[in-house]
Amino acid sequence: LFGIVVSKGYDENNLKEDIKKLYTICGIENKETVFLFPESNVAREGFLEIINNMLTTGIVPALLADDEKESVINHIRDEVIKARIVDSKENCWNFFVNRCRNNLHIILCMSPGELLRRRCRNFPGLVNNTVVDWFSKWPEQALRSVATSFLLEEGVPEENRKAVIKHVVHTHLAVNHFCDKFEKLHRRNYVTPTNFLDHINKFAQLLRDNKKKNIEAYKRFDGGLKKLVEASQYLDHLNAKLVVQKVIVDQKAEVNNNLLIMISENKAQVQAKQALATAKERELKELQAQILTKKVDAESSLEAALPAVAEARAALANLSKADVTELRSFATPHKAVQLVAQCVCILLGLKDVSWKGAKQMMSSINFLNYLLDLDPDIITEKQVKAVKDLLKKIEPGTQMETISIAGNGLHVWVLAIVKYYAIAKSVVPKRKAVEAALKSQKQNEKDLDQIKEEVIALGEQLVTLEEQYAKGSLEQAELKEQAELMEKRLVAASKLISGLGTERIRWTKEMELLIEKRTRLIGDCLVAAAFLSYAGPFNFDLRKEMIQSWKEDILERNIPLSENYKIEELLTDEVEISKWAAEGLPSDELSIQNGLLTTRASRFPLCIYPQMQAVNWIIKKEAKQKLVVRTFHDHDFAKQLELSITYGVPMLIESVDETIDPLLDPILLKDIKVVGTRKTIRLGDKEVDWNDNFRLYMTTKLSNPNYEPGIFGKTMVVNFNVTQQGLQDQLLNVVVGSEQPDIERQRETLISEMSENRSLLKNFEDTLLAELASSSGQMLDNAELIATLEGTKEKAVEIAEKLEISKNTAHQLELLREGYTPAAKRGAIIFFVLSKLNSVNEMYQYALSSFLDVFKKSLTIAAHD
Repeated sequence: LFGIVVSKGYDENNLKEDIKKLYTICGIENKETVFLFPESNVAREGFLEIINNMLTTGIVPALLADDEKESVINHIRDEVIKARIVDSKENCWNFFVNRCRNNLHIILCMSPGELLRRRCRNFPGLVNNTVVDWFSKWPEQALRSVATSFLLEEGVPEENRKAVIKHVVHTHLAVNHFCDKFEKLHRRNYVTPTNFLDHINKFAQLLRDNKKKNIEAYKRFDGGLKKLVEASQYLDHLNAKLVVQKVIVDQKAEVNNNLLIMISENKAQVQAKQALATAKERELKELQAQILTKKVDAESSLEAALPAVAEARAALANLSKADVTELRSFATPHKAVQLVAQCVCILLGLKDVSWKGAKQMMSSINFLNYLLDLDPDIITEKQVKAVKDLLKKIEPGTQMETISIAGNGLHVWVLAIVKYYAIAKSVVPKRKAVEAALKSQKQNEKDLDQIKEEVIALGEQLVTLEEQYAKGSLEQAELKEQAELMEKRLVAASKLISGLGTERIRWTKEMELLIEKRTRLIGDCLVAAAFLSYAGPFNFDLRKEMIQSWKEDILERNIPLSENYKIEELLTDEVEISKWAAEGLPSDELSIQNGLLTTRASRFPLCIYPQMQAVNWIIKKEAKQKLVVRTFHDHDFAKQLELSITYGVPMLIESVDETIDPLLDPILLKDIKVVGTRKTIRLGDKEVDWNDNFRLYMTTKLSNPNYEPGIFGKTMVVNFNVTQQGLQDQLLNVVVGSEQPDIERQRETLISEMSENRSLLKNFEDTLLAELASSSGQMLDNAELIATLEGTKEKAVEIAEKLEISKNTAHQLELLREGYTPAAKRGAIIFFVLSKLNSVNEMYQYALSSFLDVFKKSLTIAAHD
């Protein structure tokens, strides 16, 4: 398949270059090729002359220069020789032309009408060298088959599917009847299969989108209502629970207070015991110091007696058992020896202190060891006194060493013991004092241990009490916090219920209406889709008649349809209509319909606007999106179109004639290619990135353009021709603006404010429902959410009040404006009478803009009442 891409500036030379490529494919590459040449490619009438030559002779005269022709002959020569044809330039060229004829199949796509008849007369090859294949209207069976295929999986209930299919087929066929009526008004409209497919697709889209919108709205209202019901139920629950909670908190506080008293008492006891223990420890330290001093004094005194003990033991160490045996062998020893032996008996505590008893004492084999091991501290004062008395009986000057070695040793031992006793006697009180002090210390230490045990026990008890108090305090704090949270929730719930109480009733009604609307969406969407697909070119009266006939057919087929259904109710809302009015679109029903056709149709709009309404509204509407305004004749048209498509900027093409630049064909047909995430469209000879935000508007100043059927299929032709009522409303604004400019300014300001306030009111309601629906967890704990809901509700109420005031003000202004209605009505009648004069002679052509200038001038020169 071969085709040309027509771009701005594409002329006969460009076409010839493309045909050279076509002949190269057919003649040199020897490929069978179809050359598709639709009517949209006829950018210049001269193109058809070239096509006519191709049809009649198979070649375009003077298509190739001499050097190009020579190149073709050289390429084809081998083929000629193989075909056993005489090798000559003429034969080679004829072989090339014949091959092109055999391989090339030209398909022309033309719309029937006066233009085609004229072209056939001018270029006979279009008829003589073609086979005319006239594609008539799709038959009813084909329409039904297509509708059945397209509506198979579009969410249409099974019980309504057959009726819906019959209705869309009936609608498409019935529109032809209205086209005939329209033609009687010297206007043309063409209905093509494109309209039928658009009708089906638009119906499926509207049904899908509105079902989704309806369900989402229902869920939002339902979510909001559920939150309000939960808050109301929770409020009753909280009131009952809070009473119990306060009692528990009071009880827990009382228990904690008692614990606090016990802890205070216990702390006092512990402190007293700790003070007592501290005093005991201090007393023990002082006593230990005293004991140490006494002990040191006693030990130092005792050390003075130790030499005597050492002397006694030294004396015994010099004795042997033989010396003792010798002494014991004496029957009657020396008196001094006998006295010494008696002294030993006394010191050893023997009862028999005679010599006989002494001898018996000395007979023990451990006698000397016993003496050595004798503890001198056990000697009593009585023993020492008895020994001293005996020692006194020894005559002075007695040399004991000469009398008996054993006797002398025992004598020295006795004297040392007596000497030790004499010294140790002074130590005994000191030692007793030390012993008494040690005993007292032991008792004090015992008392201190007992006190410490009591302190530990009291401390453990105190810790237990403090733990109980801490636990109780924590529980009390938690209970108190819960009580405070409950009170906070009570306040929040009260605010929520009191603030949104009225909304609860309204939302319930809205949900009921949504359920009812959902069941009637099929019929509503059928009418709306048919309107967006077929109604654009017709005038207001025929549109009303068409819509009424569609509604009647829907009801006859038992398809659900809303009572007193209006197109605007499904496709728009008051907020958007107010916004359009603020942007300059008249608020009459026809203008609103035209606004819907311009913004909601699936095809880009081509607006018929001899009165300039469409352009002014579109410019204001898209001003914030940096609308680009161009005509087909602007030198930078193609560049601006490319930039607008790439960056998603809306574009308005003004002053469109009865033909549309073929450059727009891929855009109008939305021939978008998707590769991965990238979307592209072919614009002339280049690929351009497609932005889904791009919008294209086209307008024409022609009051009754005669477009070819293809334009009706590619664009949404919207008839913006003003009606008498619409013009009357416009002229009323002009009259009031001239006579009462303050009232007109106030009215315009009021329209703008009401549009803004309606938009804000809708946004606030959406915010309320969204916040309620999206809240997670316990909504009443979210102070920010409650504050937001409360603030939003207050603003919504405030705006609703403003809207009510605005409505009253608007009503009063309308009453004032009604006095000027006769002048506006007379002006509208005059304009329509003037506009009908062209039926007498085409010389009589009047533009609304010039009429308005004359009308305004007449207001200034008119005599004031």
